Amino acid sequence: MFKNRFSALQHRDFRIFWFGYVISVSGQQMLWMLEPWLIYAMTGSKLALGAFAIAQAIPATALVLVGGVIADKFDQRKLLIMVQIGNIVLLGFLAVLALTEVLEIWHILSIAFVHSAVGSFENPARQSMFPHLVDRASMPNAVGLNSSIHPGTRIGAPVVGGLVLRLMMDMTGSPRIAAGTVLLITVAGISIYTVMLMKIHLPPIKRAYAGSMLKSMAEGARFIWRERIFAFLIGLAWYTMFFGISFTILLPVIAKDILHVGPDKLGYMWAAQGVGSMAGVIISSHYGRPSQQRRTLVLAPILLGGSMIALGVTPIYWVSLFIFFLVGTGASAGNVAVQQNLQMLVPTELRGRVMGVWSIVHTSIRPMGELQFSSIAVLSAPAAIIVSGVMLIAASVLYIAPSKQSHNLKDLRQAALDSYAERAPSP
Repeated sequence: MFKNRFSALQHRDFRIFWFGYVISVSGQQMLWMLEPWLIYAMTGSKLALGAFAIAQAIPATALVLVGGVIADKFDQRKLLIMVQIGNIVLLGFLAVLALTEVLEIWHILSIAFVHSAVGSFENPARQSMFPHLVDRASMPNAVGLNSSIHPGTRIGAPVVGGLVLRLMMDMTGSPRIAAGTVLLITVAGISIYTVMLMKIHLPPIKRAYAGSMLKSMAEGARFIWRERIFAFLIGLAWYTMFFGISFTILLPVIAKDILHVGPDKLGYMWAAQGVGSMAGVIISSHYGRPSQQRRTLVLAPILLGGSMIALGVTPIYWVSLFIFFLVGTGASAGNVAVQQNLQMLVPTELRGRVMGVWSIVHTSIRPMGELQFSSIAVLSAPAAIIVSGVMLIAASVLYIAPSKQSHNLKDLRQAALDSYAERAPSP
């Protein structure tokens, strides 16, 4: 059983990639908790959080489709290495500014802008590369393991980051120095990941060299529109991110103004969500058969939306931790189900472009959702969360459940599995 559950890790290159990515994302989890906390600690302004979201959204929206085309045309491993080097330089510079206490808000926003532009090339390259590190039989397991990294690291990394922030704040009284210390940890994690990427041997891959970049982008967009199941799955991921997961931009506001706790307790809020996210991965993987996919896609947004409504009316810290667990469960179960179906159904030669469109969820839709939440939060943070929770439930009941595409998913997944079985070499 253990061997089957972790079969993808038997492949050397996937194993190196996976462990390196775990280390990198652990540092990034601290960064994602840190940046909104630092901005709110420095300004006390919800609008400043919105400006941070805009700084990330603009380059991400402009470049993410370009990133998908490049991921199809060029060596994804080399592209990932270049992106990580860019991240190291940017975040290292931000750490120096913070530790020398010359950091200002405009520094954070400027670096966030460039960091988002660089990151636009990361998701498509990574999503296009890792399926080539395993055989087809191990693909579902590889998707599950890859999907477990973010929720798994969210359990411990933000707690460590929060404790470091609290310790450095007690020692120095400076949020800038505290933030700079956490930034150094993030840079160290990305550096280790970069070294491990250099050790990976990517097999020969048929690449889409022919045609211009605009033509390639248009081909990917036409494919998604023509094969409507991809538009359905990606649209579902976008909607869930915009009205759901993006609310984490308000966690520093919730911690400080509603629950009245410091950065160490903020870390535990992230961790509770991470535990729930791991539960969501397990649930989605357990109910991963084609006949069960529709149920997961329908119920996950309902759980996420209901949990957000409960969070919006809860002023008690320990109760909120359980609600964050439910939030993570709903968000992760739906996200993993979408990724599993995309990876199983998308053709190899179009994988970069399709996954590039999907990656807009993180690089563009998430910042836009964060802007939406932070703007409404100027009037009332709880209201922003409650209204979005209602929107998620309404979408699930009125659109996802009756959708023709959700009903067709079972047959499409089964056809894909049958096709892989036919192409597999005989023993």
